[in-house]
Amino acid sequence: MEHLTNADGLLGYYIGIYIMVFLFGITIGSFLNVCIYRLPVGESLTKKNSHCMTCGAYIKWYDLIPVFSWLFLRGKCRACGSKISGRYILVESLTGLLFATTYLRFDVITDGLIYPAFLCLFIAGLIVIGFEDFDTQEMTLGVLIFITSIAAISRIGSMLLPDVFRGNEITLLDGFIGMFSVSVPFLIFGFVLTPLIYCFIISDDHKAARKIKRRLKKEKLNEKETEKLQKTLDKHLEAIKEVGPVYGFGMGDVLLMAAGGLMLGWKAAVVAAFIAILLGAVYALILKLKAKRDDEESVKAFAFGPFLVIGLVLASFFGTTLMDLYIDYLTVPQIPEYYLG
Repeated sequence: MEHLTNADGLLGYYIGIYIMVFLFGITIGSFLNVCIYRLPVGESLTKKNSHCMTCGAYIKWYDLIPVFSWLFLRGKCRACGSKISGRYILVESLTGLLFATTYLRFDVITDGLIYPAFLCLFIAGLIVIGFEDFDTQEMTLGVLIFITSIAAISRIGSMLLPDVFRGNEITLLDGFIGMFSVSVPFLIFGFVLTPLIYCFIISDDHKAARKIKRRLKKEKLNEKETEKLQKTLDKHLEAIKEVGPVYGFGMGDVLLMAAGGLMLGWKAAVVAAFIAILLGAVYALILKLKAKRDDEESVKAFAFGPFLVIGLVLASFFGTTLMDLYIDYLTVPQIPEYYLG
């Protein structure tokens, strides 16, 4: 009977922790909504009170309770009755669930509270970046600096205070290698290989411009032919200028994966990149099929940050384990001695 009582008490302790973490998470999620909407347009996060995006009425404190106020108001403004975006409750609920999942993944008794708390802060920054990039195809530098700082403190803290940051199996070397394991390939592919491939293989304007330049340089043309070719060349150059430089990844993607590798280690960073590329390819295929069905021009570029964020969040829970399983699968088993005679 005493054993059952102790087990019930321990279960109640865990449930209490998860409920508290979830409630704290949805509260943080409410602040993340403010960051997602205000940071891209340069608005202050603290000086301006929350207000209705339609009528401008300031929102009372009792209508700002995360998740519950949105449900109570049925997703409508109390002042004007206009619809409030479901994005608010989505971000709040997602933050709460991911925070609770983090503390499910790391046992609060054996792993402590500190490292999971830092991981929650890291995930909070990822949520802002993911929605921000989806909306604007840009990432706020301040948020990237924030998650990099969280990652750096976690790595240094794990080295200097292992008992406090227990539960964190990523070493400083793993984090250092992780910073470059994905970010450097992204940098090379995005800013070197992609422009070269686009310029020499994909772009018709680049190919036509090079062909005309060769003709103007090598062939002996009369004034009329030269003038005609020059006008055609100018048109192609103008088209090239209008499109601008073409990169495979943005610098925000590179910095994001550097921070992710520092926080989670190289194994999780590689898994996160694989998940992101897979999801991004599926999304690109869906966009292409949709454009074909609607007889529209195919979409050439879309935000890749949200897929990187999804990959990093998933990898923070089981990325290292997946990579270890994959490495074990590739490892050639040792042949027993009795088979060798």
